[in-house]
Amino acid sequence: MFIDKKNVTIIVMKRILPLACGALAILLFSCSNPQSSVLTQQENTLRAAVQLKNAATVWTNEIEPERLTARLNNSIEVSDTNFVTPQFLQSIDNLQQPVYPQIIDFAGLDCSKMNAVLYKTMKEFSDSLCKDTENLQDYFHSDYFYNYIFFKNDLKDAVSFDKNEKTLFDRYLICTSFEAEDIIQVPVRFYRKKEFVDLSVYLIYHNSYKITNIEILRWGKLNGEAEE
Repeated sequence: MFIDKKNVTIIVMKRILPLACGALAILLFSCSNPQSSVLTQQENTLRAAVQLKNAATVWTNEIEPERLTARLNNSIEVSDTNFVTPQFLQSIDNLQQPVYPQIIDFAGLDCSKMNAVLYKTMKEFSDSLCKDTENLQDYFHSDYFYNYIFFKNDLKDAVSFDKNEKTLFDRYLICTSFEAEDIIQVPVRFYRKKEFVDLSVYLIYHNSYKITNIEILRWGKLNGEAEE
């Protein structure tokens, strides 16, 4: 039998060449990437060290093992309904202290803590004063009636009134009162067109609230400086 050596050599080369190329590629990759081999060795070393440490450690039992495996929404009670209701928001508003306006350099306007009977007395007196200065004697204590006369004269000197006008003042503001056992002070501002008058009303209580004195603090214009 005649064997063609040339053909046999070609066939052998075709089978060996891919294997040789693969081996060469692996060798080149290992040489060109030495850190990969080092990292793998380090990982194996660290894993082994952790396993040894874990085996040598004496662990205590869990204090509440059931809570470690329980679902969060099963451990915490949360309402399924929307609890932010108008009533809830109103309750928050009730906890906040209200803020009241104030008249600069005079007094605040918070009358929420004023005695109801005192406020009623001051309102009736202020309504009467808006009309005129006459017939105010019933609001004064009998022992201090002379202060009523002084007040009428002082008010005429402080504010110029037109006899043809039907009212003395257009409106008024009762301000925050100061109430003690022996003295009560209520600031009141009266408005007349573009002018104002600040009064400090002093009262005492004996069966009812009675005025003992009225002090004219200042007269001024709404669009200008206050005048004495």
